[in-house]
Amino acid sequence: MSTLQPSKQKKKKKRVKGVVDRITAGIVVVLIRHPNAAEDEPDTYLEIYVPREKFKIRVLHEGDYVSVDIEEN
Repeated sequence: MSTLQPSKQKKKKKRVKGVVDRITAGIVVVLIRHPNAAEDEPDTYLEIYVPREKFKIRVLHEGDYVSVDIEEN
């Protein structure tokens, strides 16, 4: 029996590349290609909200390429 909280348990994470869409109040909105999108749907994106402190690059601008970790289902 595990005493860890569900959010603290091991979950598979995947690193994906994305583009900074906007930065609002210390939150960076990153657009990534939707993981379940079909090949014939190239314009299906998913917004990921990441705190600015999570990035090594401290000076981010709209349009910058970044990588983020997402949880796999």
